[in-house]
Amino acid sequence: MRRLHRFLPLLLFLYGLLVFHGCAPRKAKTTVDRVYELDPSGKLYVHPQFEVKRPRSLAVLPFRSRVGEGRIMGSEALFLNLNSSRRRPTGLLAEEMRLAFHGQLAQLPFELVHPSHVDTRLRAAGLMSWEAINAVQPEQLRDLLGAEAVILGEVINFEYYYGLLYTQLAAGLRLEMICTITGQTLWRFKETRRNHTVRIALDPVSLAVGLFQAGFSLRAVNMARTMDEICREAVATIPPPE
Repeated sequence: MRRLHRFLPLLLFLYGLLVFHGCAPRKAKTTVDRVYELDPSGKLYVHPQFEVKRPRSLAVLPFRSRVGEGRIMGSEALFLNLNSSRRRPTGLLAEEMRLAFHGQLAQLPFELVHPSHVDTRLRAAGLMSWEAINAVQPEQLRDLLGAEAVILGEVINFEYYYGLLYTQLAAGLRLEMICTITGQTLWRFKETRRNHTVRIALDPVSLAVGLFQAGFSLRAVNMARTMDEICREAVATIPPPE
């Protein structure tokens, strides 16, 4: 009990800090967020011109995955059993992340070109790969898609970590918004969202329950939530149109 009283001021300080950061409106990760997620990296850039004149129409171009199907650290057999013994193909992973980002972006008052319309117009122009699309001049994309800005995206993290009573789900994005009128990069975002699950076992029963809960956290639905969270964090840093 004396040890608890010794650490009580520190615990109260940390609790107050968490409450303050949880209640205060913010658009970027705070130090508390980065300490909790064990992820000190991350970059955000907003062009000064973005605050002066913001694009009204946007098109989210196809994403690409730089991590293949994603990494599985620990028990791959457990992961595959929890997810119907299937792994996401590379193209499907990139498209799922793109649609998740588009869904979050739709909450801002931009005029969005639907991804299906974007894909149809790109295919009609013979742009079938991410590299080919990335090599096109912004002005050409404006004529092709009718958008004042386009967003390029890459999946940079998609990982499952399993260590008995500890699991981690990580989803990361690198995004860039390019003005199709001037060719300038208006906004750049690079972050990884890490969700941790830790269980403490003091006896055989809590050990069994902890192992079950840790393994259960590796379900695909939880990774889908992590994907939504990183997309929501990205959209929160975009200044909305005037």
